[in-house]
Amino acid sequence: MRKAWKFIYLAGAVLCIFGGYNSLSPARTAGTNADWVFVTIAFVATSIFPLAAMAYSRRRWKVEVYRRPSLDRHPIGWWRDTLQPIRVSLVAMALYWIGSCAALPKYDHKGVMLFWFYTATVIGLFVGERIVYTVYGGSIADNSSQLN
Repeated sequence: MRKAWKFIYLAGAVLCIFGGYNSLSPARTAGTNADWVFVTIAFVATSIFPLAAMAYSRRRWKVEVYRRPSLDRHPIGWWRDTLQPIRVSLVAMALYWIGSCAALPKYDHKGVMLFWFYTATVIGLFVGERIVYTVYGGSIADNSSQLN
Protein backbone atom coordinates (compact mmCIF):
# COMPACT_ATOMS: atom_id res chain seq x y z
CA MET A 1 0.00 0.00 0.00
CA ARG A 2 2.98 2.30 0.57
CA LYS A 3 3.68 2.59 -3.17
CA ALA A 4 0.03 3.27 -3.94
CA TRP A 5 0.02 6.44 -1.85
CA LYS A 6 2.50 8.11 -4.20
CA PHE A 7 0.10 7.61 -7.11
CA ILE A 8 -2.85 8.75 -5.01
CA TYR A 9 -0.96 11.92 -4.07
CA LEU A 10 -0.07 12.51 -7.72
CA ALA A 11 -3.72 12.19 -8.76
CA GLY A 12 -4.70 14.54 -5.94
CA ALA A 13 -2.08 17.06 -7.10
CA VAL A 14 -3.50 17.10 -10.61
CA LEU A 15 -7.03 17.54 -9.23
CA CYS A 16 -5.88 20.43 -7.01
CA ILE A 17 -4.32 22.26 -9.94
CA PHE A 18 -7.42 21.87 -12.09
CA GLY A 19 -9.63 22.82 -9.16
CA GLY A 20 -7.67 26.02 -8.61
CA TYR A 21 -7.86 26.85 -12.31
CA ASN A 22 -11.63 26.37 -12.41
CA SER A 23 -12.39 28.02 -9.07
CA LEU A 24 -11.81 31.60 -10.21
CA SER A 25 -14.00 31.70 -13.28
CA PRO A 26 -16.53 34.56 -13.14
CA ALA A 27 -19.41 32.07 -13.04
CA ARG A 28 -18.05 30.53 -9.84
CA THR A 29 -17.08 33.77 -8.10
CA ALA A 30 -20.41 35.53 -8.67
CA GLY A 31 -21.69 34.67 -5.18
CA THR A 32 -18.51 35.48 -3.25
CA ASN A 33 -17.70 38.61 -1.32
CA ALA A 34 -14.10 38.39 -0.15
CA ASP A 35 -12.35 41.53 1.09
CA TRP A 36 -9.00 42.40 2.68
CA VAL A 37 -10.28 41.76 6.21
CA PHE A 38 -11.20 38.21 5.18
CA VAL A 39 -7.79 37.73 3.55
CA THR A 40 -6.02 39.00 6.69
CA ILE A 41 -8.07 36.76 8.98
CA ALA A 42 -7.32 33.78 6.73
CA PHE A 43 -3.59 34.48 6.94
CA VAL A 44 -3.61 34.78 10.74
CA ALA A 45 -5.81 31.70 11.21
CA THR A 46 -3.75 29.50 8.90
CA SER A 47 -0.55 30.68 10.59
CA ILE A 48 -1.84 29.66 14.01
CA PHE A 49 -3.65 26.45 13.00
CA PRO A 50 -0.59 24.12 12.66
CA LEU A 51 0.74 25.15 16.06
CA ALA A 52 -2.67 24.66 17.65
CA ALA A 53 -3.00 21.22 16.02
CA MET A 54 0.37 20.14 17.40
CA ALA A 55 -0.45 21.45 20.88
CA TYR A 56 -3.78 19.61 20.81
CA SER A 57 -2.08 16.39 19.71
CA ARG A 58 0.47 16.66 22.47
CA ARG A 59 -2.12 17.45 25.13
CA ARG A 60 -4.87 15.04 24.03
CA TRP A 61 -2.83 11.95 23.15
CA LYS A 62 0.36 12.65 25.12
CA VAL A 63 2.50 12.45 21.98
CA GLU A 64 6.21 12.85 22.69
CA VAL A 65 7.70 12.16 19.24
CA TYR A 66 6.12 13.04 15.89
CA ARG A 67 6.81 11.41 12.52
CA ARG A 68 7.98 13.53 9.60
CA PRO A 69 5.58 13.85 6.66
CA SER A 70 6.02 11.21 3.97
CA LEU A 71 4.56 10.28 0.59
CA ASP A 72 3.97 6.68 1.66
CA ARG A 73 1.38 7.24 4.40
CA HIS A 74 -2.28 8.11 4.61
CA PRO A 75 -2.87 11.90 4.51
CA ILE A 76 -5.12 11.89 7.57
CA GLY A 77 -2.78 10.41 10.11
CA TRP A 78 -3.55 9.14 13.53
CA TRP A 79 -2.21 10.53 16.75
CA ARG A 80 1.49 10.41 15.80
CA ASP A 81 1.01 11.80 12.32
CA THR A 82 -0.01 15.35 13.14
CA LEU A 83 2.60 16.70 10.71
CA GLN A 84 1.25 14.60 7.83
CA PRO A 85 -2.15 16.35 7.45
CA ILE A 86 -0.50 19.74 7.98
CA ARG A 87 1.93 19.09 5.09
CA VAL A 88 -0.81 17.64 2.88
CA SER A 89 -2.94 20.73 3.50
CA LEU A 90 -0.04 23.03 2.64
CA VAL A 91 0.85 21.21 -0.57
CA ALA A 92 -2.78 20.89 -1.68
CA MET A 93 -3.42 24.59 -1.11
CA ALA A 94 -0.18 25.53 -2.89
CA LEU A 95 -1.20 23.43 -5.91
CA TYR A 96 -4.67 24.99 -5.82
CA TRP A 97 -2.97 28.41 -5.83
CA ILE A 98 -0.78 27.41 -8.80
CA GLY A 99 -3.90 26.38 -10.68
CA SER A 100 -5.51 29.73 -9.93
CA CYS A 101 -2.40 31.52 -11.25
CA ALA A 102 -2.91 29.79 -14.60
CA ALA A 103 -6.37 31.38 -14.90
CA LEU A 104 -5.04 34.97 -14.67
CA PRO A 105 -6.61 36.29 -17.91
CA LYS A 106 -10.13 35.30 -16.78
CA TYR A 107 -10.13 37.18 -13.46
CA ASP A 108 -12.75 39.69 -12.42
CA HIS A 109 -12.59 41.70 -9.15
CA LYS A 110 -14.06 38.88 -7.07
CA GLY A 111 -11.63 36.42 -8.63
CA VAL A 112 -8.72 38.68 -7.72
CA MET A 113 -9.82 38.75 -4.07
CA LEU A 114 -10.14 34.97 -4.00
CA PHE A 115 -6.68 34.74 -5.54
CA TRP A 116 -5.35 36.86 -2.64
CA PHE A 117 -7.27 34.62 -0.22
CA TYR A 118 -5.52 31.57 -1.70
CA THR A 119 -2.19 33.40 -1.49
CA ALA A 120 -2.75 34.32 2.17
CA THR A 121 -3.75 30.75 2.98
CA VAL A 122 -0.66 29.24 1.34
CA ILE A 123 1.70 31.72 2.99
CA GLY A 124 -0.08 31.30 6.34
CA LEU A 125 0.20 27.51 6.23
CA PHE A 126 3.86 27.76 5.25
CA VAL A 127 4.62 30.19 8.09
CA GLY A 128 2.64 28.01 10.51
CA GLU A 129 4.55 24.91 9.49
CA ARG A 130 7.88 26.73 9.93
CA ILE A 131 6.75 27.81 13.43
CA VAL A 132 5.87 24.18 14.24
CA TYR A 133 9.30 22.96 13.12
CA THR A 134 10.92 25.68 15.22
CA VAL A 135 8.89 24.96 18.37
CA TYR A 136 8.68 21.16 18.09
CA GLY A 137 11.93 20.48 16.20
CA GLY A 138 13.36 18.32 18.97
CA SER A 139 10.23 16.15 19.07
CA ILE A 140 10.23 15.23 15.38
CA ALA A 141 11.70 11.85 14.46
CA ASP A 142 13.80 11.43 11.33
CA ASN A 143 12.28 8.01 10.72
CA SER A 144 9.70 5.73 12.29
CA SER A 145 12.31 3.60 14.08
CA GLN A 146 12.81 6.42 16.60
CA LEU A 147 9.19 6.26 17.75
CA ASN A 148 8.11 4.63 20.99
